[in-house]
Amino acid sequence: MRWVRRLVLIALLVGFMVGGWQFAAENQEPVRVHYVAGEFTEHPLWQVILISFFAGAAIVGLYTMFSSAKNGLVSRRYRKAIGGLEAEVHQLRNLPLAPESEARALPGSTAQAEGALGQDG
Repeated sequence: MRWVRRLVLIALLVGFMVGGWQFAAENQEPVRVHYVAGEFTEHPLWQVILISFFAGAAIVGLYTMFSSAKNGLVSRRYRKAIGGLEAEVHQLRNLPLAPESEARALPGSTAQAEGALGQDG
């Protein structure tokens, strides 16, 4: 199975090389490139296309890298906030409940409890 994978990879590599040579041979016409900061002298068309492709890929790669870094920082901030909130919930769960004797000692607590049970007295 390993040899099949190697054959496929070699075939793809040879195919890309032949395709690249054919593309370069068919696009040998010299062109002038005008851009914002000036202009290139005469270069073959295939070189101009290749350079513009890689320039576009670099711009998209930089944008993706910065966007993913920004999203990583935001998610880190959210994870930190969630951790703090989870710690707060854990502390609230561990608080002791008021003992029964303290609840009865509060003024008005018996009247509220009897009213809640339907025992008006």
